[in-house]
Amino acid sequence: METKIFTKNLRTNTKLFASVLLSPFMLLLSCEQTTPINTNECLQISIADQEVNIPNDYYLINEISLDKKDLLLNISHSGGFQEHEYELFLDPLFCATPPIYLTIRLSHNSNNDLCEAWITKNLCFDISSIYNDFPENQLYIEFINYPHQSDTIWVFE
Repeated sequence: METKIFTKNLRTNTKLFASVLLSPFMLLLSCEQTTPINTNECLQISIADQEVNIPNDYYLINEISLDKKDLLLNISHSGGFQEHEYELFLDPLFCATPPIYLTIRLSHNSNNDLCEAWITKNLCFDISSIYNDFPENQLYIEFINYPHQSDTIWVFE
C-alpha cells in the first residue's frame, strides 16, 4: 500500500514539476495571435493633419514594394495580445514644383500591447490617389520610418 501512495505522489510531483517548467513557454505561446490579412482589400492613404499626434509605436520594415498603385509592406514588431492599428499618412507639406517629392509614413498603434512575441505582418495600402493628383513621371514618393529606421529612406519613382 505504501508503494502505491509513493507512486501516486511521484506522479503528482512530476505533473506539478512539468507544469511549473512549461508555464513560461505556455505564457509566451499564449501571446501569439494570428490574424489573416486580406491583401485584396488595401487600405486607403490618409493626409496627415499637422495638429494630430500620429501614433508611432516601434516597428521594423522587412520589405517594401510597389505593385501597380498598391504599397506592400512586410513589417515586424513585438506584441500579439492586443489588436494593433496601422494607417498610412501622406505628409501635408511638400513642394509642388516638379520633381515632386512626397513623404509617406506608417502610423502604428500597439494599444499598449506588452506581449513580447515577435509578429510579422503583410500590409497593403492603395496609394492611387497620389498618382491621380500629380504627374506620374515627375513624382517621387519617400517612405520614412523615423526614428525606428532613421538610416533608411525608401524612394519610389
